[in-house]
Amino acid sequence: MSDHRLENATPRVLRNAAVVLPDRMLLADLVIRGPMVESLAPAGKGKGTEIYDLEGKRVTPGLIDAHIHGGWGVDFYRDEAETIAATGEKFLASGVTSVLLTLHPGPPDELLGRVQNAAAACELSPVFAGIHLEGPFVATDRKGALPEEGIVPYDPVYLKQLIDAARGKLRMMTFAPEALPSSALAQMRSLGIGMSIGHTSCDLAATEDAIRAGARRCTHLCNAMPPIHHRDPGPIVGLLLDHRVRVELICDGQHVDDQMIELALRLKGNDGVIAVSDAMPLAGMGTAAGTFCGQEVQSDGARATLADGTLAGSVTFLPEALRRTARALDLTPSRMVSLGSTAAARDLGLPRTGQIGSGCRADLAIWDGDQAVGTLRGGLGTLPPAWRLG
Repeated sequence: MSDHRLENATPRVLRNAAVVLPDRMLLADLVIRGPMVESLAPAGKGKGTEIYDLEGKRVTPGLIDAHIHGGWGVDFYRDEAETIAATGEKFLASGVTSVLLTLHPGPPDELLGRVQNAAAACELSPVFAGIHLEGPFVATDRKGALPEEGIVPYDPVYLKQLIDAARGKLRMMTFAPEALPSSALAQMRSLGIGMSIGHTSCDLAATEDAIRAGARRCTHLCNAMPPIHHRDPGPIVGLLLDHRVRVELICDGQHVDDQMIELALRLKGNDGVIAVSDAMPLAGMGTAAGTFCGQEVQSDGARATLADGTLAGSVTFLPEALRRTARALDLTPSRMVSLGSTAAARDLGLPRTGQIGSGCRADLAIWDGDQAVGTLRGGLGTLPPAWRLG
């Protein structure tokens, strides 16, 4: 929005908000003009034509889930764009304001069509910030729940077809360093596509080579990669020790132990760890059964597995995963926000997002205890009429 339009936008005030800042929580009035936070005023002093009294409710940046395959029975790979886009409102209601629509690999011709469909979903709902392709150039022996028929050798023609199919919406690709040449990695980086190491059997040296070539991210650290060994550190050690790399962690209590999350936070700092849900279509469905990645999946409401016991994504959405992790590790609200929003915003290059302050985007979640009770995205959103003063 231009400066002229901002000047003419109606100011909106969130009064008596417990605002979560990077280093503390502050009781203040949040003044919002158009899509931006204009200022933080002393509590009770903010001026605007619409004033909502939050009575001390907590306000955080909207959460950002950079790795999610679906939920509420919707499969981002199988369902049509309109159905996928409709979940945007459910994400907003939960406090999540941006999502990276994640696709597992599939047969090449099929995947190209699914990428086109995902791009259409991104165009229909602004909640979807782009596409994350989890493959197809990954290691078969570390496929996890990914369908083997979708994992293919590197092919520059196929890679270009995938990029073209995404119509500028491809923001991230998970790859195995042993499956993708460094020249392709450099090409992807030059196009503004983030490259994330994952589903790999590579060793430490190959990990370091990939980082030197431009990889700056890791897909679900520890899962679908070799474990640490004292004589063969593998990718985990290289990813944790290089300050240029941010790492995803699935914080559902099933995929990694909480002490591993604590270790990653200590080594990487607040800016280096991104909490993701890796949620799949059965998330939010309780005890249920269905298909994911073309395979039968069972969920007991806490854990989703294939018939052989392999974890098949998560059934825990990001807000719940963050709450669980914060309790387990006694995280402050500021650290929880960094884990669930700030680090992802910086990783994805979302401008002025993931934090609250003058000049930041008004992507905000309002919380009453653990429950999201109001969400604004770009300053837009309906707040409960009972909060409005006057």
